[in-house]
Amino acid sequence: MARMTKVELLIDLTTPVEEIAAVINIMLQAYPDQQLEILKAVDHNVGDALAKLQKSDKSENEE
Repeated sequence: MARMTKVELLIDLTTPVEEIAAVINIMLQAYPDQQLEILKAVDHNVGDALAKLQKSDKSENEE
């Protein structure tokens, strides 16, 4: 049977960047052999979110 490890986190919403970085570091430590893949996937997701926000911002500025 596969073993599942759970981590419960308390997140301080007043420091979002630091909290996100801390969670990423926790995941990287949990999966040392997959760090590159994890970071690439996070980079892809952040890039998609940023592009969507920039497109939305550009659309609003053109109106």
